[in-house]
This record gives sequence, structure tokens and C-alpha cells, in this order.
Amino acid sequence: MESQETLVNPTPLSLKFNKRSCTNVTIYQGCQPVYRVVTNKDGTRTDLFDLLAEESDPKHLITTIKRREFLPDVVKFRNRCLSVKISKWLQKAEKLPSGMTGMTLDTSCGPLLWRYGDEERHRLALYTDKDAETPVAYLDCTRTRIPMVLVIEPGYQDLTDEILTSALILEFKLKMFERLKKHDVLYGPILGGLVNCK
Repeated sequence: MESQETLVNPTPLSLKFNKRSCTNVTIYQGCQPVYRVVTNKDGTRTDLFDLLAEESDPKHLITTIKRREFLPDVVKFRNRCLSVKISKWLQKAEKLPSGMTGMTLDTSCGPLLWRYGDEERHRLALYTDKDAETPVAYLDCTRTRIPMVLVIEPGYQDLTDEILTSALILEFKLKMFERLKKHDVLYGPILGGLVNCK
């Protein structure tokens, strides 16, 4: 008699933010806190911590994002020796269809494309070069009782550290852009090439 395996469709990973913030926030998977984002008072350093690792474990600190005034912003991952310039890791994408703008994320599995969405459901959406219609990850701000959710589809969950870190960087830039736009003040470097103003 042949064994029959039950095939279960893998589900997307939903990382739920406890508030609509990308600087000081706890991120949950289900009911369990799995990440904490901590930013210093002047906003120049953001650390992403793995709450499932022991504090003494070097794997506890996942990434450090440093925003610098005169030098390029950098990101340092726990499994890499050197810091990387954010402008090299997240590069402005070349011309996209329908005049959209985006950032190319250089991952260990090849480049992916973050696009800014007009809808809160896909405030930020990440696509492969093979499928520009269905995102492999997206930031959703439309759910009731959950301020913000980062959804990562199966097959891309090995890139969670990179996707989460890049989403934090881009959401920070979007919030700064929105704040400046609201006050009719625009400062080019803050935009980081993500959003073009006419």
C-alpha cells in the first residue's frame, strides 16, 4: 500500500506591527513577539532585534541601519562582515511601466523590485522580475485593529531579514516624504529616489 501524503499549501508569513511605526515598534507573528525595532532619539541609528534569540546570542541583533548626515547611509547584517551602503543595496530602479518608481533590492537570491503603491493595501509591494503583477511581499495598512502588516509569500520567507529591513528603510523614507510634502517642504536626499514629485 502506498503512503499518501497530505499536501498543505504553505501560508504567507504575516508580521504584525503593534503600531504604525518603523522606528520603535514590536512586530508579532500571531500572538508571539518576534522582532523589536529600536531607534535612538536623533533617528541616526535603528536596530532590528530577533526576540526569539537569547540577548547574549550574537544572532539577537539582526541588522543595524545608520542614517548619516554627510556620509552615505549604511546597513549592517548579522551574517555579513561589512556594512553596505543602502544606496548600493537598494538602488533606484530604471524606467518602470506606467511611470511608476521603485527600488531594486539586491538579495542573496537575486534582485527584487519594491514599488510604491497608491493603495494602503500595497503601500509598498515587492515583485520579482518575472511577475510584475503579484507581489511576493507587501506592506498592508488597511486591516482593522492591526496598524501595519508585512506579508511575505511562501518561497521568499528565507529572505525575511532582508525584506523586513528594506521595508523599514523605505517606510521611513515614505513617512519623511509625506511629512515634508504635507508642509510643502521637499528635501531631495530624504526621498532616496523612491517617490518623484512633479
